[in-house]
Amino acid sequence: MDFEQVLALRQTTRKYTDQKVSDSDLEKILQAAQTAPLAAGDDKTTHLTLVKDPALMEEIRNACMLTSRKTGEKIDALYGAQAIIFVSATDISEDHIEYSNTGCVIENILLQATALGLGSTYIWGCLKKLRKNEEVMKKLCLPQGYEILSAAVVGYPAQPLTPRKISRKIFVTEL
Repeated sequence: MDFEQVLALRQTTRKYTDQKVSDSDLEKILQAAQTAPLAAGDDKTTHLTLVKDPALMEEIRNACMLTSRKTGEKIDALYGAQAIIFVSATDISEDHIEYSNTGCVIENILLQATALGLGSTYIWGCLKKLRKNEEVMKKLCLPQGYEILSAAVVGYPAQPLTPRKISRKIFVTEL
């Protein structure tokens, strides 16, 4: 798949099947994460945690459960995905460049998942709830001093990815 196709297909998946992602596809996604640009090559303070164990995924899902503002119903913030990759960092700098590093890592994860025909979702809002759940956080085995900054879920989308027209949606000033 060429890069323009990947960009046209890349979208947030909000419903996944229960099919497991293969270890070889997960390895390709982790390799893509490794190629992300990090400020000053700062790979010593960035950490990835891949969770694919169904029981732990269910605990994470329960810890991240949100309530709909519209209906009051519980929402699975992981959308039924079968794998999640957390991006963590330590020694957060004064300028918080680690958040930019995390965005680059997550984008590579999302693009590689799309290239493999998988769905993906950038996970952010529910992580505050997860960080407060000491029992689940302990099971994630983060290195000492690291904190989760963001995450991405990947899996097989319930509906096939469909290309969208690429257009300028963001205002651009050209000088």
